[in-house]
Amino acid sequence: MIRQSERKNLVYCNLGNAYLSVSCNPGAVVVFHTPKACSHLALRNYWSIKRRGLLRDPLAMLPEKNNLFVTGISDKEAIFGGEKILRQCLLDISQMENVQYIVVVPGCTAGVIGDDVEAVCKDVEEKTKLPIIVVSGAGFMSKHYTEHNIKMLETLLERFATIKPKEREKKEKLAVIIGENSGAGNENNVREIKRLLHYFGFTRILFPPNTMTKEEFAMIPEANLILSVGIAREYYPKMQEYARVLAERYQTKCYTGNYPKGMAETKVWFKKIGEVLACEAEAKQAWEIENTRLEKFLQKKREVLSGKSYIFVIGYASRYFDPKFHLETLSAVGAELKAVVLHNDLTSKEKAEQRKRIMELTDIPCYTEEEIKTLAEQVDFVLTTTDLIDLPHQLSISIQQVGIWGLENLLNKVSMAIHGRGRRILYEY
Repeated sequence: MIRQSERKNLVYCNLGNAYLSVSCNPGAVVVFHTPKACSHLALRNYWSIKRRGLLRDPLAMLPEKNNLFVTGISDKEAIFGGEKILRQCLLDISQMENVQYIVVVPGCTAGVIGDDVEAVCKDVEEKTKLPIIVVSGAGFMSKHYTEHNIKMLETLLERFATIKPKEREKKEKLAVIIGENSGAGNENNVREIKRLLHYFGFTRILFPPNTMTKEEFAMIPEANLILSVGIAREYYPKMQEYARVLAERYQTKCYTGNYPKGMAETKVWFKKIGEVLACEAEAKQAWEIENTRLEKFLQKKREVLSGKSYIFVIGYASRYFDPKFHLETLSAVGAELKAVVLHNDLTSKEKAEQRKRIMELTDIPCYTEEEIKTLAEQVDFVLTTTDLIDLPHQLSISIQQVGIWGLENLLNKVSMAIHGRGRRILYEY
């Protein structure tokens, strides 16, 4: 990102996201029909994705090996066509053990030279009887990864999730969450939403399309509840609409109210889920349990954090990040906000939007990035969205603070940041 630049209209190459969507799925193989260099868009994230998959479910059956292949279009194929190397690549992969399906992502070069990828894949599938799924990847095709995530999931559902007669009363209660599907998802968000849904009897929770077997895709039509979650304000409505489409298709219940964030919204989340599932009494009881736990925790933290001062450095645009929930949580334990700093990772327009939001929440003044060091010397800790150089007592926060665990984690990490223990920076996530 170019600092202070006003030209930040990002576009996304679909290659990397196509791989991230299914990289943790047992039996899935992804083929980039591209030059070799394009593999960096995906493979560099492989180990972090695998780690997150295991953190969210230590028993998850993840692929044992790297499952990304690249056909390696060269100058020769750019002139004479690359269908031959694609065909041979698919035939070679079909001979490997434990391959259940192949996702083929043609890149820019394949589109320019006119390879008929669909025809090659259809022909190889007929010969091998192995499902081969083609998804768009040529060029910078989408303004946001959300669009591609939905298309990938829809394609996988068409192949593996045939609609069956409902027998939900005889099976375990299933919730399907749409939106937490970049790689293996944020393991902390996943863990907390699972915990909260257990109050309503959900014993299986899926986050398509990642970390899923073919058999689990087939379960989605039997879901008892479909939820949508997301972070980008201008794109989240797409995820909400898709959740409603799936709920209508599979004749099941739907909740599109996003994650429970902060104390007040977590209470509302319980109430709304209870209304959707027609179990208001269970929802009320669940919130009472969570609220009792929270009040005990907050009282304990007030003894440690009351009167502690901090500055808040914001480098995320308001369409991704609302400081409201972090401010509310710290205020609940008596921590005092002394200043807000708008980081230079924000454009002038983004700074103006965040400044307006800050003014709605507090009368604390906003400062520039150049004033961070002076301000930091006057407080007990620095809450920041962006790692800062040569400053102690930093806590780098995540975009979302999900559920009661999110509140507890934030305050625990604040205590650790204040005490330091020789570390310059801690991370909320």
